[in-house]
Amino acid sequence: PPERSLSRKGSSNERSADEEKKNVSVLGNSSPVKATVDARDIAGKQKGSFIGVVCRTAQDEEAEALLSRLFHIFLLSGQVDGALEKLQNVGAFERDGETNAFARVSKSIVDTLAKHWTTTRGAEIIALAVVSNQLIEKQQKHEKFLQFLALSKCHEELCVKQRHALQIILEHGEKLTGMIQLRELQNMISQSRSTGVNSQQPSVEKEVSGALWDLIQIVGERARRNTVLLMDRDNAEVFYSKISDLGEVFYCLNKHLDYIISVEQPLKVQVQRACELSKACVTIVRSAMHYKNEHHMWYPPPDGLAPWYSQAVVREGLWTVASFMIGTLDDSSGTDLPSQSDICAHLEVLADVLLEAYVGAITAKIERGEEHKGLSNEYWKRRDSLLDSLYQQIKVFVNIRYQDSVDENREQKEVILRELSSNLLSIARRHEAYPTLWNMCCDLNDSTLLKELMHESLGPRGGFSYFVFEKLYENEQFSKLLRLGEEFPQELITFLKDHQDLLWLHEIFLHQFSAASKTLHVLAVSEDSRSFPASEKETVLESRKAELTLQDRKRLLLLSKIAAAAGKDADYEAEVERIDADLKILKLQQDILKLFPDDMDKRQIGRCLLPPWDLIKLCLKGETPELVLRAFDVFAWTSSSFRRSNKSLLEECWKNAVDQDDWEKLYDFSIAEGWSDEDTLRVLEKTVVFQASRRCYGPESGTYEGGFDEVLPLRQDGIEQLPSVDNGSSSVEAILMQHKDFPIAGKLMLAAVMLGSAQADLCEEDEPKPME
Repeated sequence: PPERSLSRKGSSNERSADEEKKNVSVLGNSSPVKATVDARDIAGKQKGSFIGVVCRTAQDEEAEALLSRLFHIFLLSGQVDGALEKLQNVGAFERDGETNAFARVSKSIVDTLAKHWTTTRGAEIIALAVVSNQLIEKQQKHEKFLQFLALSKCHEELCVKQRHALQIILEHGEKLTGMIQLRELQNMISQSRSTGVNSQQPSVEKEVSGALWDLIQIVGERARRNTVLLMDRDNAEVFYSKISDLGEVFYCLNKHLDYIISVEQPLKVQVQRACELSKACVTIVRSAMHYKNEHHMWYPPPDGLAPWYSQAVVREGLWTVASFMIGTLDDSSGTDLPSQSDICAHLEVLADVLLEAYVGAITAKIERGEEHKGLSNEYWKRRDSLLDSLYQQIKVFVNIRYQDSVDENREQKEVILRELSSNLLSIARRHEAYPTLWNMCCDLNDSTLLKELMHESLGPRGGFSYFVFEKLYENEQFSKLLRLGEEFPQELITFLKDHQDLLWLHEIFLHQFSAASKTLHVLAVSEDSRSFPASEKETVLESRKAELTLQDRKRLLLLSKIAAAAGKDADYEAEVERIDADLKILKLQQDILKLFPDDMDKRQIGRCLLPPWDLIKLCLKGETPELVLRAFDVFAWTSSSFRRSNKSLLEECWKNAVDQDDWEKLYDFSIAEGWSDEDTLRVLEKTVVFQASRRCYGPESGTYEGGFDEVLPLRQDGIEQLPSVDNGSSSVEAILMQHKDFPIAGKLMLAAVMLGSAQADLCEEDEPKPME
């Protein structure tokens, strides 16, 4: 470290080697990792300080000096004549933030080091006796500075042009109040120790012992290392003087908690020290909040400005202490009830403070239009972790008290739970901790409280109501869900839009049969048979819900048909036709699967609904006459738009159908045997091309939304009837002409196509027939 100031040599602040060693020992057990972290922080701080000095101009120095003189005059005379104009002329309102002249003067007020505090380091108790008075003097001077701002109209100017600078000035007041209350807390802790078991311990040791004192030493030492001029000052003196750096308390808690509370210490000592630190954190933050409430008229518009206690360093420090207490709760479970009770009481208050800090940070990000998803997720995760741990511990206390009570009945247990969880309920309410609220309502068996909470939290997607519906859905309490939803109709509709397997039941209850029919139809033919979640997170239910079988889908389609008949709106007939077509496609999938051998792939396919395109490709993959004909059946019951958009797949089906027969051999037989017209018809009607032509173009061919000739006519001369013609094959005749046997057996192929389209029923009884 740098040499001490020579002007201090020989003063009463000189320390002996033993005294020096005693105070330095506070950080003596720190790990090399911590030392590295501190070294980096020091370097960063010195670098930032250097840059700040370089950036300051002569105008800034002049503005700060003038402001100091004007404030000094105000302290002596109470006069502020012309102060605003003078400060405007020197550019005192041109900078915002920490470099603003007003913010710097405010900082100098709260960070002033007392010149007369020169006691030996061995008598810390004497030095600390004057701390409270000095803090009160700083507070009074800072209040005078605020009065100066108000009387000189500088406050109005800052409120309009330098909101951040005004925020910093008032945060100095918050931190000063927090430091005063922290000193009072330290006094109370030392007094409680003096009346405790170790009352014979020397009073000086009581004052300078404990977790809070160790924390003060660490923060003070860190500040001394960062500033050369503070090297000859006491750690506690530096801590209580550097008010603006109060946030360092939380940084040191985050980095050095394992030193302040060692795992080697007895559990009761760990609990005591953790509760002491928790109370210190709560005291600082709540004092700042109280100051803000009392001085709310002084603050600038809060849009986009986050409180200092919502900064990441403060949140992490609070969370470090809270997570340690959660771990201690788990370690002491069932062994030390008084310790558990102490931790639970302190953790409950600390959790409230931490969550409020998160709310302030998230609100500021939203107001500034910044990304806040990551911070919100962290807030939700830590909120649920804290409140769940607290609630589980409360239930342990309830069980213990219930076992000790004479009156053993469930109502008595609920009374105890309601009493012990009242504070936690209010925290969970404010922070919308839905899992905790749900568990409380269930354990209390209180439907009135549940409905009250549902009415309170009605967000854009239903808020707590949506969460309750999800839990009931997950537990398969469908009737209870729908009955409860009668009191929350809008929230229920929002929920059921994401869970259509229940929406149709609600629509039938409301006698909206046509709407129920459409819902059932969509549910039956959806590729994903699960409910349709609109939220980004996957619910537990989605992973648990079983896939709909083909038989389940058939029942849903039949229910849809019944509901459509009950509704009979203007689109009734068209809706029924589409349902019938989907029923036929569903039946086709079942028939197609029967034509495949039993194996793992077949069982896998049989559990889900295949889209028409996949079903047709499956038929073509089988390369059997029966499956090829089933492909044409699937095409028939899809839609005209599907056939038009998948024309190339339809052409592939025809090419596959032609390949099913040996046309060259048939031609040779016809020449050798001299077939008559009757013989030719008898042979051709057994070919796949004939049966496909009969299925697609015959007099009794059934299709949905128009025929095949609208997409692929039989003859080349029918192309002109189509609205558009592709460059590729555009008729069945053109497809046949591409076959390798067409030059030899082309007439037989064309005859099979034309005879099939003209005949009503020429197939033999034992031949595969297209589905009607």
